[in-house]
Amino acid sequence: MRVAIAGSTGLIGNAIAQVLASGGHKMVSIGRAAGDIALDLARPARLAPGALAGCDALVHAAGVTDEDMIDRGRAFAKAGQGAQALLDAAREDGVSRLLYVSSAHVYGTLEGVIDESRSVDPRSDYARAHVATERLFERASGSGARVLIARPCAVYGMPLSLERFARWALIPFDFPRQAMHGRIVLRNHGAQRRNFVSAQGVAMLAAWWLEQERPGVTLANAVGREEMSVFDFAALCARIATGETGRDCAVERPPPREPAGPPLEYRTRVSGHLPGPSLEEHVRALIRALRKKESP
Repeated sequence: MRVAIAGSTGLIGNAIAQVLASGGHKMVSIGRAAGDIALDLARPARLAPGALAGCDALVHAAGVTDEDMIDRGRAFAKAGQGAQALLDAAREDGVSRLLYVSSAHVYGTLEGVIDESRSVDPRSDYARAHVATERLFERASGSGARVLIARPCAVYGMPLSLERFARWALIPFDFPRQAMHGRIVLRNHGAQRRNFVSAQGVAMLAAWWLEQERPGVTLANAVGREEMSVFDFAALCARIATGETGRDCAVERPPPREPAGPPLEYRTRVSGHLPGPSLEEHVRALIRALRKKESP
């Protein structure tokens, strides 16, 4: 297939582009600063007629990030008008498969059993922005397009460039970086659980879905095999860092403010657990890459 992809230089988008290209698909990149098609999703302009001509699928892996919420107006423009500009071009050029990489945070508090039957309950502007984009993709199915909305929780993987990577606030990247310097400081007690999935796993979900003939909208929690508390993940990072650096690594956390809710069980009715390198492999590889980068 010929696949247009927004966000091909990001963590998930790059993984999707690599997996699809390895399967023989042709990539057409859409980006703000670089790519085959220029588009700033936060300042969207109508794409030129025929911009997506010949494409069989559109992958939107450039959704709103936590960092985007520094400028709320710009973030919601990206989630709304920006996504709509992509969908308008897809409709006009007959693109029949549409994939959006959303977030588990659309479900609200990540506690208890969550599968695709759970209604969305966004509790933050970040989650509301993703719900807004999901709604646009769902509406696009009315014109006959097949739609996949993927909802990963905590995504990990090696960034395309450590220097240009902008998502260091996410715990799969923040904790290994802190651990390398001998101390991990949690903002809260860390009892909340997260489901960890590799970017490669999300990419495999995308590749699998593109080969399906599922009509309408498919919601898929992109579920990884490893699920643990934030504190347990910090402890894992500390253990690996100690082995890699030879220095002890401490984990510091404040006392709990309130009783923890039911532990998260992130499940899917669609695709099962997704493949990819283990969480331990990710942490070790990232710590080694950061040490190499910082060594004189």
